Amino acid sequence: MTTCTTASRHGAESAYGRRRPIETEVRKAAYRALRLAGSRYHRAFPDYLEFIPAVRSAEEFADLSARAACYLGDAGLPLYLSGPRFPLDAALVEHMDPKLVRDPGWVSERPPGEGHLAVHRVTAATASRVVTSRATAWIVDPRLFSRAEERYFDLRNATTWPTYEPVEEALSRLRARARGARTAFVLATGPSASLVDPGSITADIRITCNSAVRDTELMRELRPDIICFTDPVFHFGPSRYAAEFRRDGVRVATEVDALVVCGHRFAGPLLGLEPSLRDRLVVLPHQDGGPWRWPTDRNPTVRQAGNVMTTLMLPLALMLADDVTVAGADGRNPTESYFWSHSPRLQYSDEMMGTVFAAHPSFFRFIDYRDYYDEFCRSLEELISMGERAGKTVTALTPSWIPAFTKRGAPDLDLTHG
Repeated sequence: MTTCTTASRHGAESAYGRRRPIETEVRKAAYRALRLAGSRYHRAFPDYLEFIPAVRSAEEFADLSARAACYLGDAGLPLYLSGPRFPLDAALVEHMDPKLVRDPGWVSERPPGEGHLAVHRVTAATASRVVTSRATAWIVDPRLFSRAEERYFDLRNATTWPTYEPVEEALSRLRARARGARTAFVLATGPSASLVDPGSITADIRITCNSAVRDTELMRELRPDIICFTDPVFHFGPSRYAAEFRRDGVRVATEVDALVVCGHRFAGPLLGLEPSLRDRLVVLPHQDGGPWRWPTDRNPTVRQAGNVMTTLMLPLALMLADDVTVAGADGRNPTESYFWSHSPRLQYSDEMMGTVFAAHPSFFRFIDYRDYYDEFCRSLEELISMGERAGKTVTALTPSWIPAFTKRGAPDLDLTHG
């Protein structure tokens, strides 16, 4: 790994090191307790956000500024931060996108009106403030727990008005793009994606995702109609990786005239960072739980599933076509020490990966990859079975470890592969 900062070393250990189940449960409980303690009924948007506690160093100030600029930089809310200020120096946080290491709207004096609290570092004092304050509190400490930083998205959506098109128009655009389609091709980013000859794909609608946008040649040949992404840290965060991904996503979507699909939680920050996507962005509401489904006029939502395949790609393919073929979805080798492997052709460099790990160590440290994968496999089987009961077919084209695909045509996976 090229970047050798302390943050990078800690990030790599978080991603690839031993899982910490007891610490994970303790932190999860603390996060949930503080989140519950900070819940308040609020009748209107706040007049400002107060970040607590005061920062202690130039590095912490640069880190917090980059995160606030990423998630809230265009939201128009005054960001009150008491205490000292430091010169903003991107060199102190090399894993962050340098363009985000800027003033996101800090004010030194408390604005008039009512504010919400944003706890960027949990301490005994900030926890006490959360419990005793009458203000709504948002726990956004990126070091506390794997999901804590995602509260930035919820905070934004609860304090600003959405500017993207209504979901009815989004569904109309998707249907217009796929008018008359009978077949859909879904390309993921596993190692077996390299086995696909894009020139041989004849499907009426073509869907891909994530870091596939890195391979310009593949995208030009495949010419996807839809590009999906939904990962909070790899795609919508402040790291250098996420910034490079967004630039590639905009470039490829523009070049091949693809629609870009994401969930409503992430649309506001994405448009703030990449406003040129506005005319091609399709935003679908995510909901936790409920039956597996694809968007309809009566229920235009998708089920939040923690993975782009089950949250967006397959639901869209099943919505737009009757026969779906999937490729590049290898799943997880039992010896894997990470989520799963990706095609080298479609993945960013180790250095770029290191910037994500360094920016979001708790996201990786407090996830059990095996449990995540087992849940993904169960969800995928349930989703595909739902589609089959409705008369749809799903076929796997390339080798896979995933049971739902091996039982639907995926060739035996060569154990030396990927």
